[in-house]
Amino acid sequence: MERSRLASLALGSTFAVIVLALVVLSSLFIYKWGAAFGAVAKAQGAGAYQLPPERIASDGLSLFLASGARTINYLGIIWPALLFGVLLAGLVRAFISPRNVTMLLGSGALRQQLVGGIVGMPLMLCSCCIAPVFSSVYTCGARLRSSLAIMFSSPSLNIAAILLTFLLFPPDMALARTAMAILAVFVLPFIVERFAGEKVYPKNVEESACPSEAGFPQSPLGVIRSWLTSSGSVAARTLPLIVLGVYASGLLAGWFQHPAAHGASTGLVIAVVACLATLIALPTFFEIPFSLLLLANGFPPGAAVAMLFAGPAINMPSLFTLARVSSRKVALLAFLGVWSTATVGGLLLQLWRM
Repeated sequence: MERSRLASLALGSTFAVIVLALVVLSSLFIYKWGAAFGAVAKAQGAGAYQLPPERIASDGLSLFLASGARTINYLGIIWPALLFGVLLAGLVRAFISPRNVTMLLGSGALRQQLVGGIVGMPLMLCSCCIAPVFSSVYTCGARLRSSLAIMFSSPSLNIAAILLTFLLFPPDMALARTAMAILAVFVLPFIVERFAGEKVYPKNVEESACPSEAGFPQSPLGVIRSWLTSSGSVAARTLPLIVLGVYASGLLAGWFQHPAAHGASTGLVIAVVACLATLIALPTFFEIPFSLLLLANGFPPGAAVAMLFAGPAINMPSLFTLARVSSRKVALLAFLGVWSTATVGGLLLQLWRM
């Protein structure tokens, strides 16, 4: 009788976890895909993607106050996606054990990388919002390269953003962005893991961060409680770093000046724009009007392509999270990998157009 009761409770808890996961994922897809279709429709109608107005005007403010205003404006745009990222990360952290992660990703380096990249694509979360998911997946046993594939694919291989790029830019620029994104998702993580020496578990995260093999809580109410507790823990570990990174990237944007105004070479302009794009926090799709603005102000097409790729791929907030969960060496290698890919890709486009 007792065994039957425990089996019934376990079945109910498993069902509760499945329903919870479906609700979170379906809500995320409705939100992100609805926004994506709306952005594509507006871009087709207007021939451009328009930035939403600032909630708090930053013009005329001092550098530090302007960065604070940009931080509030940025978080005001991305907070729903960031909330979904935290809730999804809480699910992973609470109910997916290291053994489950290994089973989901499968065996073999190529398969794990393909699965990681494919899992991230439909989420279409920006780099800040996917950072909590990376944290939970990596903590719960995925190899660094597979976790990075998820982290890079969600913003870089955002299907709607790539479609907008093909709609609004010349074909060679759209193809260059797509090629760099594929390289970042399926090749760059191998390089980072190889030179960082990181393989499976992060060294600074306790094993208790993931569920044991004992199973789910023994009641649906316990499932909800575990999920909320886990999500709160994820938020406490990642959100302060994300906010700090957004503010720091706002300072960096305020210091940036047009390098071409000082007679800089095309290569230097592309390298500087690629560096800025790699560090600045941009909401989903914002890399598109920024790239169009670069072209309108006389920047070379290679610089615009560097912005198109590196802008969404990673940023200072996600690099802070990456350093906290793995190591500063991993974060530095990820930055250098994205920056060098954007720079070389921009230079190759310039050579192609000569």
